[in-house]
Formats: sequence, C-alpha cells, structure tokens
Amino acid sequence: MIVFAGPPCAGKSTLAAEIAVRRRLPHLSMDAVRQRILPRAAHTCADRAVAYRAMHLAAELLLAVGAGAILDAPYGHPEDREEVAHIAGAQLRLIECKVPLETALARFRARGPDAVRKDLTEDLVRRLVAEYPYTRTGLLLDTSALSIAEAVRRIDAWL
Repeated sequence: MIVFAGPPCAGKSTLAAEIAVRRRLPHLSMDAVRQRILPRAAHTCADRAVAYRAMHLAAELLLAVGAGAILDAPYGHPEDREEVAHIAGAQLRLIECKVPLETALARFRARGPDAVRKDLTEDLVRRLVAEYPYTRTGLLLDTSALSIAEAVRRIDAWL
C-alpha cells in the first residue's frame, strides 16, 4: 500500500494518480471518496472520519485479496496514520509531500475554488501547511523543488 500524505496543495493527488497509472494500482483519494459517499457534506471532522474509514475499508479489502492500492489524503491526524499503518503493516510505503507556504498558496490561487473542499480557503491552506506534522518515516519529497517527472523517478527508485 502506497500512501501519499501532506498538506493541501502539496501535489499528493497529482503524484498518486501518476504512480497509480504506472503501477496499475487502484487510486483511492480522500477527496474523491468523501465526495462520492457524502456528496454535499460540509467537510466536518465527522465527515473526514467517515471518508477515511471508507477509504481504509476499500484498501483493506484490496490488500486481503493480494492487490495493492494507492491512497492519497492529508493524514495530518495521528489516528488516521495509525489506522492506515495498522491496516497495511509492513506493506505500508509512506510518501510525504512537502511544500513551502508560498508555493502552496500559489497553487491554491491558480486552481481556484475547490468544488470538493468548499471549506478550503487561503487562510486554511496557510494554517495547514504551517502546522503539518511530517513524520519523516518514509520518503519525503519537496514538491516545489521537483518536476512531476523527477518526483515520479524518485518515487519509483525508492519503491
């Protein structure tokens, strides 16, 4: 199980999608799962917990039949990291996407309002980037310093 974690606008979904295609693995994105199971949710803590549980259940079922999975979500809360570590065990490969504040804000401004995360504002991006709890237990990538192609090369080599 390959898990992409990091604050908003760090490139998690972009890299996860690329690796999923290259490795022919299902890609479970927190935002997509939440949108699918809670289409008009306000993105409360309870909504987040439900989406993580659904995504983790799908990943657990895939692992049980010998398939892999790629997950992308912030994983900024210890309970979410603990749950995915419990599910994947030794099969967990954690990739943390790091981004400087100015890069995250520029990406946020460039992509405009998020149709899925309506609660995501510049102020929230600022806070989440500044407070993100990197663990440095897997591969740490500064996505502002790497092209997508170079990041993918580093991920492939590390995996």
